[in-house]
Amino acid sequence: MTEQDNVQQCISLQWAFGLNKDFKGTIHNLSDGMRKRVFYCIGHTAVIYDVDEHKQRLLQGHRNPIIASCTAADRRFVATCDAGVDSLMIVWDTHTFLPIKHINLSESEGVLAMDMTRDAMYITTLSKDEPQTISLWEWTSDDGHIPKLTCTVTAKDLQTCIRFSPDNNHMIVTNGEKRVIFWSWEEGKLKYYSPPISSRDFKQQVGNFTQSTYIPDTLLAASGTVDGDVVMWGVVASEKKAKSTDKTVLKVVRVHSTGVTFLTTVGSMLVTGGVEGFVRFFDHQLRTVAWFEELNGGPIISVSFDKQTHASHPQFKDGQDAVFSGQDFEAPDFVVSTANAMIIDVQSSSFNTADPELQRGRLLVQGQDQPIMAVAAHPHLPRLAIGGYSGNLHLWEYTTRRVLLLSIFKNLLTHCLCFDPKAAFVAVGFTNGVVKILDANTLEELQSFRPKTPDCITIITFSHDSQYLATADAEGCVGVYKYTNRAQDPRKPIEWVYMGRHRSHRAPITGLQFGVVPYGDTGRLMSVGEDKRLIEYNLTDTEIENGLRIKSAHKISQGAIPTGFLWSSETLVAEQEGRNQSSDTLACATNEYKIKLFSTDVSRQCTKTVLGPTYGGPLNQLMVVPMRGDQPQCLVYSTHEKVVGLIRLPLNGNPRSAMGLLAHPLEISSMAVSYDGKYLFTAGGRDCCVNQWTINSAALVVDDNRPTVDHYTDIVEGGKEGEFMKEIIDYFYYAQIRSQGEETTAKRTIEGTIPFTQVPNLMRALGYYPSEKEIQNMTFEVYTKHNKLLGTDEIYIDFETFVKLYVNHRPVFGINKKNIEASFAAIGADPVSGVIDRDVLFGLLKTKAESLHQLEIESCLKSLLGDDVTSVDLLEDKITARAFAETLLGFEDYDTAYGDEEEEEEEYAEEEETA
Repeated sequence: MTEQDNVQQCISLQWAFGLNKDFKGTIHNLSDGMRKRVFYCIGHTAVIYDVDEHKQRLLQGHRNPIIASCTAADRRFVATCDAGVDSLMIVWDTHTFLPIKHINLSESEGVLAMDMTRDAMYITTLSKDEPQTISLWEWTSDDGHIPKLTCTVTAKDLQTCIRFSPDNNHMIVTNGEKRVIFWSWEEGKLKYYSPPISSRDFKQQVGNFTQSTYIPDTLLAASGTVDGDVVMWGVVASEKKAKSTDKTVLKVVRVHSTGVTFLTTVGSMLVTGGVEGFVRFFDHQLRTVAWFEELNGGPIISVSFDKQTHASHPQFKDGQDAVFSGQDFEAPDFVVSTANAMIIDVQSSSFNTADPELQRGRLLVQGQDQPIMAVAAHPHLPRLAIGGYSGNLHLWEYTTRRVLLLSIFKNLLTHCLCFDPKAAFVAVGFTNGVVKILDANTLEELQSFRPKTPDCITIITFSHDSQYLATADAEGCVGVYKYTNRAQDPRKPIEWVYMGRHRSHRAPITGLQFGVVPYGDTGRLMSVGEDKRLIEYNLTDTEIENGLRIKSAHKISQGAIPTGFLWSSETLVAEQEGRNQSSDTLACATNEYKIKLFSTDVSRQCTKTVLGPTYGGPLNQLMVVPMRGDQPQCLVYSTHEKVVGLIRLPLNGNPRSAMGLLAHPLEISSMAVSYDGKYLFTAGGRDCCVNQWTINSAALVVDDNRPTVDHYTDIVEGGKEGEFMKEIIDYFYYAQIRSQGEETTAKRTIEGTIPFTQVPNLMRALGYYPSEKEIQNMTFEVYTKHNKLLGTDEIYIDFETFVKLYVNHRPVFGINKKNIEASFAAIGADPVSGVIDRDVLFGLLKTKAESLHQLEIESCLKSLLGDDVTSVDLLEDKITARAFAETLLGFEDYDTAYGDEEEEEEEYAEEEETA
């Protein structure tokens, strides 16, 4: 079993809620009269949904949002394309659900539109990048991974729709907003003709074009417009032999009162979808044949018909005249997708009935039509609440995948939500600062709170006993609500009462968590922000009259910015490492890819620092997965963009203890874990998707029959056998010699350990320069692990322990050019030139933070510049970041080396592909 198979077993996708509602033509009806199946896309996943069995087949392989797809007449093959970095075209077999062709489109930004010939032999695409190109792919051939033909679109109008002629594979039509282009490759290269367009040609004003298609069994083509017109194109007979591409306008007919959003054909009929949500059928002379106007699903995005097994509909030939009554209409059943994120199954026979239920169709798929920002799992039942900017709050039963309840908030955008632990309430936070309390069983609104300032609620959470509710907003404020008697009068009913708020952070709040007092049941509340402050609030003395008060505030970081926060009563570290601690632990993820653990007592001591996962960016959400059977306990995490994963407990920084995978193509806006620890739910924000994953922590195998230290050396530059690793070993041996005295003549004994006092210097020799605070944290961590009190017996550590300390504490990325320039800017350098006065710089070094004594500065100058330089007065009066790096620190490769560091950071940011 490969490493990738292991990753997919740890977290496996089970269901995808929603659909890509913005991209036309990405819904394909795979039904054949025997079985109802629909193909659609959501995020970077393609879905084949079996309606009868209510099952999804999930087709995964793209990294970016799928924005185009196409299929052949027999529906055997479906091709999908995404747009973005490393874009792909994948052809899928709808019978086996397997990819049968991967075509790399990384040289472009992907495609805007695509189509496949009826016989599935060719695919044509319109690129997204500029200058735009049209390409023809003979994908079934041996060299199908490169286009058979490519041509630059010279029209200064971005083409957004492309269609093959159903009768001739050599004919293609494309359109943008202003131009319609007819293409032919009969002569072995792509030639085109774009009919001139002016108001004189049309004899009326014609709006921007939306879609174009050929009419089967004719030489006609049609284009829809934003005004609701259909423009019919044809070849005009003349003495001169006309080419198939030489189209001209035959007529313009208004077919919808609003814009035409989609065009397709069935038999010889033209089918249109409109902004008003209507689907209409026309003959080739644009006479109305049938109409479906009761769907009530919103603007039509796509229309796709059942697989046609025989001609069950009227056929027209060029020039033939026919008149129909409603009873004459026959067509295959069809599905439509709408801008309201719905897929509706429509029986064509409903046109001949008066049954309103039948005319409305059957809802197959329901999603949300705006970014989904919040998910919350029920604490006792298999239910999931989903909310976002659509104003809809859905309550799903996630084992049957059915919507139980729907609540609609008019003119309100949901940003966060949560259930209380007793499953009585659902709290919802909105972008304008409004907080609503709903009944968890009915979604009925119980209370609503409107703030004085309309700041977006970013976090909302309940205390363990459901007595308190806390919120964080975009302006760094924390608010608290209490479930108590109204006006704190025992004679009045119990309800949620707003107690007050406090602007406690000067930067965005990244974590807000409730806990309990040690060995008690009284609630506690803490928050962490990007201002590096960990703040505890005084819930006991919080009253309506006094508002919310701060109990304590600690700066928990010197440079790293907190990005995620977890307060857990579970054991996050190995038992021997937490012997002197309660199991209550604060875990803080940082932008330096570290997870720092802090004690919950008043000291807020950093007890341990471990390397976190480095897939896709810093962690922004951490949750403990509830224990389930014999499954090992783990944390689940997400990054701001794309990646979710598992970390096996206890936390130790072992790279093999974590995994990550690409969960969404864009940001991850929210995450939740089911009450039984079986499922993980992730919301993809702008992709309007919620994914349901099965968690299998037992598949995360740490032991690979190698020494544990090898897992850490794997991520050291060059690996176990690399030059840098040899250098580490040499320095470790030298540290042993140094600890015994460099000039001693006594017989030396190499025992494989060094005193911990040698560790800071050893790390500096290896290029990691810890601050005094970091050394204190490291010392506390080591002494606690050995169950010793600080300042008592000397502790000796072996090579394996040192390697683990080094990997866990050193920066993931080295100091680069941007870091030095940012530091100079922070201490007052000129924002344009980057210059700072020498005396100001060294004055700050002497007086701020971990200040340097004058003797220490002189010692550093001698070490860096030689014994002749003993005073700062010998340096230039003005110093820049470059001069500081090159002259003082001696970095000769200031530009080139730091460019490499930035490339290394980009490589880390993309590691999710190989996770």
